[in-house]
Amino acid sequence: MAKSLPFTPQRIVVGLAAFAWVVLAIVAPWQSYGDSHSTAFAVVLAVWGWLCWTSVFIGFLVPSPITLTITRCITPLAVVISLVATAPLAIFASIVVFIICSSALFVDAFVQGGAYGDEKRFSLRTPVPHMAPAALVWAFLCGSLIGGSLFTAAQNYIAGAPLLVAGIVLVRIVPKRLHRLARRWLVLVPAGLVVHDHMVLAETHMTSKNGIASLRVVTENGEAADFTGGVLGPRLSVAMKEADKVVLSKITAKTLGTTEALHVKTFVIAPRRIHVAMAALS
Repeated sequence: MAKSLPFTPQRIVVGLAAFAWVVLAIVAPWQSYGDSHSTAFAVVLAVWGWLCWTSVFIGFLVPSPITLTITRCITPLAVVISLVATAPLAIFASIVVFIICSSALFVDAFVQGGAYGDEKRFSLRTPVPHMAPAALVWAFLCGSLIGGSLFTAAQNYIAGAPLLVAGIVLVRIVPKRLHRLARRWLVLVPAGLVVHDHMVLAETHMTSKNGIASLRVVTENGEAADFTGGVLGPRLSVAMKEADKVVLSKITAKTLGTTEALHVKTFVIAPRRIHVAMAALS
């Protein structure tokens, strides 16, 4: 269950994004752009615009991994419609929201918003191999679902009908896949640390406090098992006193050319705010 955030830098960042989002609603570029088209087109675009705006605003009020996925999917659309409508203030506000929502502080705020009990979550960086496919399926989903409905409203049924059918099929698959990117985090709990990442691991992996030999920030994996999924830049190396069994996801095992079950003594992960995570774990 999501919970409200205390008054922290994360909440300030979320508040700034919410303020810019309200400015976008005042300009409402979907309204101005729709007014230059047919009534049916304008109505459909207005419904999409206000539905998307409301969904994101609710997310700002109730941060959680689910609303993080919703925010990630919708805020780029705000930039697109603002550019198409050529509304300067809307362009500025939507870009501000998009930049803030892409920041590590914002993502950690939403990830922590869904935390249970005495745990502190740190979101993990998106693996490079997943970036382009995620962007493509997002574009296909939005283009087919929204584009299809707008083509249909404009009475272009030849283009609209197939797109709508494709969108209805994709909406049953794509959101679940994209949501997996928002459900990746390192968790600090009283008993130790937990790696929650079902894109890389088949099972959540926990290391007790007493079982940790060392923690350090590194730039190369060395002989450590790679739990990052493939990222660039620094990562956190966790060395355990004794080797432990880890079950990798099928795609990770295939990528690494190894078996799904491994016994590892050192592994690396890549929190977005790696130095903050390191300080908290230490």
